[in-house]
Amino acid sequence: MKIRTAICAGLLSLAMASAGHAEPQAQPPAAPAPSVWEPDPPAAPKPPQAPAVRRPAGQRQPPAQQSEKGRPAKSDRPAAARSRGDRQKKDAGAEAAGREKAPEKTRDKPAGPNAAQPPANTAQDGKSADAPKNPAPEQKKAEAPRQRTPQTPSAEASAAYREGRFIRARDIWQKMADAGDARAMHNLGVLYDQGLGVEPDAGRALHWFAESAKAGDPSGMTNYARMLDLGRGIEANPGEAARWYDKAARLGQPVAQYNLGLMYEQGRGVPADKKAAAAWYARAATQFQTESLARLGHMYRVGDGVEKDPVRATHLLFGAAVNGCAPAMEELAGMAKKDVTPQMVSLFGQRLDATDRTAMRAAIAASGITQARRDDASLDDVYDVRQNISGAEEMTVRYAPGKPGRLASLKLDYTAKNREMAERLLKMVESRFGEPSADSGEDARLWNLGSIIVATQFVPSHGQMSLMYLVPAVYHLTRTGR
Repeated sequence: MKIRTAICAGLLSLAMASAGHAEPQAQPPAAPAPSVWEPDPPAAPKPPQAPAVRRPAGQRQPPAQQSEKGRPAKSDRPAAARSRGDRQKKDAGAEAAGREKAPEKTRDKPAGPNAAQPPANTAQDGKSADAPKNPAPEQKKAEAPRQRTPQTPSAEASAAYREGRFIRARDIWQKMADAGDARAMHNLGVLYDQGLGVEPDAGRALHWFAESAKAGDPSGMTNYARMLDLGRGIEANPGEAARWYDKAARLGQPVAQYNLGLMYEQGRGVPADKKAAAAWYARAATQFQTESLARLGHMYRVGDGVEKDPVRATHLLFGAAVNGCAPAMEELAGMAKKDVTPQMVSLFGQRLDATDRTAMRAAIAASGITQARRDDASLDDVYDVRQNISGAEEMTVRYAPGKPGRLASLKLDYTAKNREMAERLLKMVESRFGEPSADSGEDARLWNLGSIIVATQFVPSHGQMSLMYLVPAVYHLTRTGR
């Protein structure tokens, strides 16, 4: 997983997002979703640090309870081998020693429904204050009981929203908004704007977005500007929309940065300025904002507002494509190598952009490769390929969730203890695919084959070179819910 992430991180050092279209006027402004969060776990015994912008502020959780003193240990000498007096004497000695050495075994409290969730709503495991540093070998360490901390209203509302219990989320956010919480005001506005748990009501959405914006919430400013931009619940006012986008954008809100860039690109509410548009897209791109990187990729492809740069365009559009953006995939296809053959996008006799889990498993099995891990509940199948592919150690094949489970990616990990070995492997890949379409430094390469993207990443710290085939039309489905 770390190497897979390293591949994407290396190739997307310039970009990581989606969208992009030759007709920007058809592109609507983006809308921030409700801001849902879970409070950070405490770093006992110190209180938690101030949370990030999109997390609720000032939330504390009590530290986990410590376990009680340990019970006396019993002698491990068989009772039948001792006299009664001897047993009493020995047991008394063991009892005294146990008070110093043996921690008490404790019983975990039953795990609640959130037991499998991230530890944001559970306190950290505590350790007995009386537990010895070096317990006797025959004694087992006691586990402190897991103590769930009460959910804050923010966390409870966020959980309800994620689970689709919008009425409950609305009720909590309503109380928080009435108490002056700017983020809750924004979230209420989204519920009314989208009709989640309530009847759609543009007027109420506008009201809560405006209140949130006035209270200084960047997402509230962004959605209030969007309502003004589109004329939802109010007469359209592009100039005022641009002003609010600008306020939020300067506070670092990435959707506002994208929307402001779009207004500059279209000359709507502000004077048309392609360079300014590219600058705002670039700011949002550094925060992995989907539409911005795709628009910027398009601009680099055609040389609009920036100097034409096919390599950078490929990076940006690749990021858009793996995030599921169909227009970016189409644009990449238009930039793909012209000499791509079916053999270049096929492995084990299977065309990678047209196969699924059942067919691929059968083809790999027929080649004699040993499967190291196969679990239908997992997206990944893992294979030991040391006896089958020269220099390679492991192959990971990822499929989309559900059935038929279309192939999303295939990754081969090769041993590369030094850069010289990595260069030899890279030449092997280039002999198959030709010159790379783009690179990111000296350690990452990318080949745009249209419906298939081939990528390499050398990770010196791991002594490993990875070769990865990605199907953007499917891969994005694996990026959530893993």
